[in-house]
Amino acid sequence: MNFEQEFLNFFGEKYSDLYLKNVVVSSAHNLCTITFLYPSSKDNLKDEEKKEIIDFIKEKLKLSKFELKIKFLKVYVEEKVIRKTIFEIFEEKFKLLNTYIKNEDVEIKISNLDVEIILKVSPRINDFIANNKVANYLAKELKNNYLTEFIVTVEPCADKVDDVDIDNIQIKTLAKKIQRYDVLVIKNIVGGDIPPKPEFLSNIVSPKLSVIVAGYISKLERKDFVIKKGARAGQQKAYFSFKLEDRHGKIDCIYFCPKKYERDLDALEENMFLLLHGDVRMGITNRLTLYIDKIALASEIEAQLEQEKEDEPYKEVEIERLGALEQDNMFGKVDKYNSKIMNNTIVVFDIETTGLNSDIDQIIELGAVKIEHGNIVEKFSTFVKPTIEIPPEVSELTHITNDMVEDAPPIEQVIKQFYEFSKDCVLCGHNVIGFDIKFIKRFGAYYDLYFDNDIIDTMNEARVSRLKISRFNLGTVTKALGIELKGAHRAWNDAFATAQVLLKLNMAK
Repeated sequence: MNFEQEFLNFFGEKYSDLYLKNVVVSSAHNLCTITFLYPSSKDNLKDEEKKEIIDFIKEKLKLSKFELKIKFLKVYVEEKVIRKTIFEIFEEKFKLLNTYIKNEDVEIKISNLDVEIILKVSPRINDFIANNKVANYLAKELKNNYLTEFIVTVEPCADKVDDVDIDNIQIKTLAKKIQRYDVLVIKNIVGGDIPPKPEFLSNIVSPKLSVIVAGYISKLERKDFVIKKGARAGQQKAYFSFKLEDRHGKIDCIYFCPKKYERDLDALEENMFLLLHGDVRMGITNRLTLYIDKIALASEIEAQLEQEKEDEPYKEVEIERLGALEQDNMFGKVDKYNSKIMNNTIVVFDIETTGLNSDIDQIIELGAVKIEHGNIVEKFSTFVKPTIEIPPEVSELTHITNDMVEDAPPIEQVIKQFYEFSKDCVLCGHNVIGFDIKFIKRFGAYYDLYFDNDIIDTMNEARVSRLKISRFNLGTVTKALGIELKGAHRAWNDAFATAQVLLKLNMAK
């Protein structure tokens, strides 16, 4: 059914100002949500008008198994909300632009007829926008959000210089193979056959569909509940929860059990070895959880597991004592620093990631330095092998490609070594509170490592200092302090520069 055409045929021009923004169906909650927009220049819809529309939709869709929720939202064309939407669109579709385009680079002109957006960018970013048809996409998305015409123009500014050279970057996308090992299937319990080729649990560090894993079960528990909504409301149902552990990691598991399989699931015991298939999502405990749809009783193949372990090609994390980097060589005597520096051991770190979402994206590089008594004494540097592809725009920004992390250690190894490296230290970074520490805490918690260290954020320290700058990103701050930042957007380089910022901002008065 063409819903919009049916709506027009029934109501004619009566609701021509209504715009169907989206229809969202949630099977998990038996809920269908339909959102309409209408412009702020129009009167609010009356209750009888809303009822007329709702009755029409109920009649047409006949959603007997779903609860229907309909929203009518008035759209206001205001500069502040438009500006926010622009950067949200960049974040979702063109992450690179959020790095290079700032608030002051976006000019918005609102008239009675349309809204003009002017993007003032460097020649290089102008080429990126042209090649990816960003202006057309942005105008279309903004019109859908605000029900008015948008004109997007781009002004290349020759005097704008990018912090990172993005010219001539060769992006190589690899079809990454998941390392798997063999198990012996003894009996399929529920859901049908599962290929006997699970992956290591250490690979699973973010939500992921159609996962095959194997391991020993522990903390097995059955719970019963009553279905509250839908056609089966009032019926009792069971679910089973347990932890699954292999030699490389562990994960929470849940199986919502149909009546016919309850006896099979009740027969499971602690320490049984299972082969499982399902989807990994964030669970109600805010931890990654495997929602199971297939279960088989299996057995390890010891020789194959040992061979996998012996052949593991991971490189080691580089931890190096740096006797040559004493601060006397950069800022003079150590007694020039205040008590914050002199009385604490501080680990200054930076990460590079596959994206900006700390809930689902992954770490691909971690660099850190340790400061003792005002001296930089140790270096920590490593790539991290993600379980997903590095997006091309991230490779453009960081110069880190998929083949560079192919032989890197997994996050399990890196986060454990970083935990030991930073134990009992103050953690420090630039915008660390808003970004880096969220990733570190998320991956640490997955392996029961809790980074509850005190934190210093050099971005906040720079804001309260007397630096005469309007932007406080690392490039701007280092330039204002006369510190050289080589190879920005690489973890070790940024961490070393941040350490120098920390020290210079905390020189004794």
